[in-house]
Amino acid sequence: MTNFLKKKKILLIVTGGIACYKALDVIRRLQENQVEIECILTESAKEFINPLTFESLLGNKLHSNLFSLSEEKQMNHIKLANDIDAIIVIPCTANFIAKMANGIADDLASNILLASKKIKIISPAMNTNMWTNNAVKNNLKKLKSMDVKIFSPKKGKLACGTQGTGKLMEVEEIIKNLNDIFSPKSLKNLKAIVTAGSSIEKIDPVRFISNFSSGIQGYEIAKSISTHGAKTILITGKTNINKPNNLKILNAESAEDFYEKIIKNLPCDIFISAAAISDWKMKNIVKKKLKKNQGDSINLELNENIDILEKISVHHNRPKLVIGFSAETEKIIENSKSKFKKKKCDWMIANDVSHNKVFGSNYNKIHLITDTKIENWPRMKKSAIAKKISKKIVNFFKKK
Repeated sequence: MTNFLKKKKILLIVTGGIACYKALDVIRRLQENQVEIECILTESAKEFINPLTFESLLGNKLHSNLFSLSEEKQMNHIKLANDIDAIIVIPCTANFIAKMANGIADDLASNILLASKKIKIISPAMNTNMWTNNAVKNNLKKLKSMDVKIFSPKKGKLACGTQGTGKLMEVEEIIKNLNDIFSPKSLKNLKAIVTAGSSIEKIDPVRFISNFSSGIQGYEIAKSISTHGAKTILITGKTNINKPNNLKILNAESAEDFYEKIIKNLPCDIFISAAAISDWKMKNIVKKKLKKNQGDSINLELNENIDILEKISVHHNRPKLVIGFSAETEKIIENSKSKFKKKKCDWMIANDVSHNKVFGSNYNKIHLITDTKIENWPRMKKSAIAKKISKKIVNFFKKK
């Protein structure tokens, strides 16, 4: 991973949550990446951890007094607000989220946030019920509209003993995301649409046709091209993945629903069709639940579904780069090359989905098919594949 954090100056604000001890690991990792760190502990954070622990690790004093003056006779909060590259709040409590969203400035940390025009990031951690509370959701929407970047918490066992979403993002992922923020924005001013997850085609009011797609690969691609500066819209079927807060998310159900949402958001520069759209749909959706007393078997009359990739490839608002996915269980290259020609996309990404090799896994092995060549990529994490695809997209537009 290229180190884009080197020689950056970051202000770390630690608020009063049980996860505040993890901020020490963040400091260590930032120091390893040659980051210059300033640190503020809020008064509530001092109830959880001794300030001396932070000072010994940092090698300098913490900032805490709003009204202290620096040697240059400048107010500390104005000087700090101007002399940094970014501010990150770890962990960010529900209370501090509310203060940021509503412009409350009653301590050094909140004053600096109001006075600074630099990059602002929060990494929340809290009880699941708090995270899902409408007040917190509304405050997060406000922060998102203010261009505050949100490192969403993860699912897991929380300090209160419950299972759910609210666990602080892992330190390694925090560092990776920070590094991405400072990476060159090669796709700036470009608009991208990414589809992910599986479609659902209703049979009757309680049953449907679908598939095992987890949506992981599409989500990783959407996040990756967003870090390269593309204005990214993620159109997603039902998944169990935490939705990224820094992307525009549109939920879709059927193939027609996916297609309508794509068309409404055209024109765009990049279209990546990573969603697993059902090939078939009911000719007529049954209005009442089908009952068992119709015999030992039942016949469902199916029609071929809309081919979204092909339609977008020949649309009058065709994106500059159209990328499709081909999930096959046999003759992977042969079948995918046939799809590539038929659907008239620019690139086709083929993979073998037999024997549960891909669905639900964090790993994938793909073949990239273009007009001129076929690249066989090694098995790797889906996040790594997303980064590699993003780099190829960057090179495509550089040549353009």
